[in-house]
Formats: sequence, structure tokens, C-alpha cells
Amino acid sequence: MFRHAEQLSRLLEYICDQALVGQAENLTEYTIAMDVFGKPEGFRENRDSSVRVDVHRLRKRLAAFYAQQGADHQLRIVIPPGSYVPEFRVADESAEEPAGGAVAPPAEEEVGRRRLGAYTLGGLVIAIALLVVGLTAIWLVKKRQHTAAESVASATSTPPMAIANREVHILAGYSGSSWTDATGHIWQPDRYCRGGLSRPGPASLRSAPPDRRLFLAMREGATDAPEDRAAFSYDIPMQPGTYELRLYFADPLRQNPQNGEEDNENVRRFTIHANGRALLEQFDAVSDSGFADVDVRVFKDISPGTDGMVHLEFIPEPYRPFVNAIEMVPSRPGRMNPIRIAAGASSLIYVDGKAFGPDDFFLGGRLVGHAIPADIADPPDFLRKERYGNFTYAIPVPAGSYTLTLYFAETIFSPSAPPSMCRGEGCRVFDVICNGDILLRDFDVYRVAGGAFRVISRSFHGLHPNGQGKLLVSFTPTANYAEVRAIEVLDDTP
Repeated sequence: MFRHAEQLSRLLEYICDQALVGQAENLTEYTIAMDVFGKPEGFRENRDSSVRVDVHRLRKRLAAFYAQQGADHQLRIVIPPGSYVPEFRVADESAEEPAGGAVAPPAEEEVGRRRLGAYTLGGLVIAIALLVVGLTAIWLVKKRQHTAAESVASATSTPPMAIANREVHILAGYSGSSWTDATGHIWQPDRYCRGGLSRPGPASLRSAPPDRRLFLAMREGATDAPEDRAAFSYDIPMQPGTYELRLYFADPLRQNPQNGEEDNENVRRFTIHANGRALLEQFDAVSDSGFADVDVRVFKDISPGTDGMVHLEFIPEPYRPFVNAIEMVPSRPGRMNPIRIAAGASSLIYVDGKAFGPDDFFLGGRLVGHAIPADIADPPDFLRKERYGNFTYAIPVPAGSYTLTLYFAETIFSPSAPPSMCRGEGCRVFDVICNGDILLRDFDVYRVAGGAFRVISRSFHGLHPNGQGKLLVSFTPTANYAEVRAIEVLDDTP
């Protein structure tokens, strides 16, 4: 019932996650408009009722769900009228909801029956189970606090016993409210960290990433401090399984050269370990990112240790380490999760059942949108915009082998173009190169597609990342500008 209601699904996930992490007070019409619907900063509740309308639609859909597909669900999510904070109720505490989604007030006799129900055998069993769980948790907390009292003395925001996560999205050094990105992931303020200091991120980014908020702050090793403070670590409780780890870097030193140096490379080097295994040694984020202001490194096959934790250590060698954001999501063993991005997309779009995320990892180029002729049936969303110019995508991948698929379409130099413009074949010709290997030479989208407004794709197998963990895909024009509509990267490592 929610499968094709993407906006309502994002709204439901957002308000529930905010409530479960103790941020319910942030659930206002304004924050929902900003974080879920991507409204501009000038959004005014008294002029735009879209949030109220969608919350009303969500109430109705939840009511319909629990009346049909979810009728056997014992735990119910209810959004009371006039509120954006969800309530989590067991089935016998959830009154039948009318078609409008509002919860009908229970009759006085029903209230009495519910109170008596608390003393039934089922209620007693639940109470005993909760008591046992609570006493066990208290004992474990006290034991952990006793054995780790010294090590958590410098911890910032990490409880000794944290609930194991299925995935994490952490804004290192950030102490503000959590927020939801364009793909529906909720990024939380800094947590699970020991040592280091919170610092502001770069004041500006020339090639801005899709979401600047990932780099507002960072955790950095302390200056003029003993070694245990110059280093810092994250002890992240994770459920058993295999995860993909992403680390985000944007070094402020790039904008502030040291001692008048002409470059910022070799100013900061450090090492990163995961559960004692070296992920990066003598890592220099400025050098690693090349011409980009931001750098992303990806690692697969990350699993929690025997203590249920993923321990990330940032070690100075000899300079202060730092990180801006940490992301860990479930993955298949030996496989990186697919990367799918669509030029110009501001949220997830779906093509043939595949989810394509917002445009990312690009260096240079520009975006332009196109009107689609009415006689084109069911055009894919990524036909409407292209990235064009002389540009590159630096796509972060772990060591391995990958299949790259590029999607193209010609929507400018068509027969319907003004007479003053070039039309048809030969109007747009370009090369595509990946890490120095030519993938397409003198590629003419119009000629290969056999006309305008026709999406075509080309796939390339067995590609390997460069020394900086990137598939560096460059689009170099020969006649007019190069262009691309969407990109997909799949792990085909044996």
C-alpha cells in the first residue's frame, strides 16, 4: 500500500525516526517542509499547506493499511490529529480509525475494559518479560560502566550501552538536529566517538556536493595534546552482518594554505583502522580528492567484532586526523552496493524498478532541463535533464572490478531545433574516458540512437578504480558539448 507512495513513505520514515531518537520536539511543519519535501528557505506555513495535506493523507493511508494489509499487526503507528508526532500503540490500544484517519475516542466502557486488560495473564507475562529485560540491561550497563569508566571519560555523546544499529549516518563533530537527505536517510549528530574535538568544516566549497550539510562540521584530533587526544575513534554498535562503509572528507586546509605554500598536499596525513585492520595508511584527503573540494572513500565487507562493535580509529601519522561524516549500510558479502545517479535529480527517481539518486561526484559541467514532446510515451525521468560540458565524475568504489553503464539522449540538436541551430548527426560528438582508458571515441548520440529523444545506454565491464579509489569518468567534447543523463556502477568482482 506504501510501495508506490514514495513521498508518504519518506514522511512516515522521517517522523518515526525523529520520534525514536528523541527528537520529537523538532517535528514541526517547517522542519518537515525543509527535511522531507525540500522546500526553499522562504517556506511559509500560512501560504503553503502541502505539509498539512500530506500528513492528512498519511493518516488516511495508515488507517486503510491497518484495516486491510496490516490488520494482523500488533504494533500500530498513529498520528493524532493536530500533531506531527507519531504514537506507537499495541493493537488492543488502537481504536478503529474513521476514513479521515483521526482516532475515534474510545467509549467509557472500552476504557474500563482496557484498564482491566492490564491485569490479564497476557499483560502479566509482558510485564514480567519487560522487568527481566530491564534488570538485565541495568546489570549490563553497570558492568560496562565499571570496566570502561576510564575509557569513556573523554567520550562525547555515547552511552556505554547503545542499541545495535542496522545502519548509521553520522555527522562528525556536528551537534545540531538530525535531518533527512534527498534519498530518505536520516543523518544524526555526532555520537559513538572518543577523543578529538569538534571543529567547523570548510567555509566554502567550489564544486558543491548535492548536500552541503555533510561538511558543516568535522571531528579532528586535538592540537598540542598527548597522543591519546591527537587520535580519536568511533565505537559503533552494529547488528551482526556485512556492511559498506563510507567516509567523507573536506579539509579546510585546502582553502587555507599553510606557511604560504602553493599547494595543500602533504600538509595532513593520517591512518584509519577498522577493528584493527588498516583501511587507509598515510592518507592525504587533499591529494586524494584531486581537483575536488570533497573526498569520499568506500570500503566493503565491514563487520562488527565479537563485542558487537565496529571500531574506527583515526591515527595521526604525524598530523591531526579528521573526518566529516561516517555512513554504514548493509551490503552483500564481497559486493559494493549499486551506485545509480541521475543528472539533475533532487530526490530518488525510479526507472525500470531501479532507484536512481541525486546527481553526485561530478567535477565541472552544467545542468540543463528539456521539454519532452507530447508524443513521447512514458519518458524516463532522467530524459528531462542532462549534465553537459567538459566534465568528469569521480565515483568512489573499493578495490575490485566494476560494470559502468552510461545513459544518453539527444534533446537539443533535433529536427525541431531552430533553423539557426545544428540539427541531427555530427552536431554533438565527444569522447568518454575512464582512468585513462577510452570507452567511447567520437561518440554521436543522435547517430547511435537513430534520432532525438531516444534514451540509449552503453555498458563497460571489468573497470578498476585508480589509486585514489575512484572511477574517474571524463566526458571530453569534440563538437559542441559532451552530455550524460544517468550513470550506474555495479560490482562485478569475481
